[in-house]
Amino acid sequence: MVSLIIVANGKSQRFGKNKMLAKIDNDFLINKTIKCFKEIKDISEIILVSNEEIFNIVKNKKIIFVNGGLTRTESVKKGLDRVSKNFVLIHDGARPYVSKKIIESIIINLKENDCVVPVLKVINCLKKITNNKIETVNRDAYVQSQTPQGFKTKIIKKALENNSSNFYDDCQILENMKYKIKFIDGEDENKKITFINDL
Repeated sequence: MVSLIIVANGKSQRFGKNKMLAKIDNDFLINKTIKCFKEIKDISEIILVSNEEIFNIVKNKKIIFVNGGLTRTESVKKGLDRVSKNFVLIHDGARPYVSKKIIESIIINLKENDCVVPVLKVINCLKKITNNKIETVNRDAYVQSQTPQGFKTKIIKKALENNSSNFYDDCQILENMKYKIKFIDGEDENKKITFINDL
């Protein structure tokens, strides 16, 4: 069985207000995200890492509520403290369009891998700018990571145990370790709501 952590404790600075309170299809964004996992039979517990304001609008009362930390990584650690299953998915609360296909593919691939991450190929010309110096780089060497990202619970817990760094995403901590990371195809629709126009 699988645990799910939904991280929804960000400051939403680029959005202009708490995006979890934005409405999509006449419901709050956070409820829309939670609904994506409703029909996934392998997920037996959902842990929402956020704050009281968000907990009060969540419709699914079977969820385990955990107060978030000052950073995303701190919030993930707090969520992992409540995980009781051997596998865990970690998902951005601001991704309300993740498909059942991606979720189930991650769970299936976790049986033979330590970490599973959905990614998208970069299709635009990619340039690196450093100190006003511009360099065109090979886009084929880069991908964009998405969530949910799946892990064997004991591995992600151990990796974060004595690490105080703040990571861009959760698989980053495993990248230089001898763990088996599997990349699967992400989807354009699985976008992260960042700016108000993304709605």
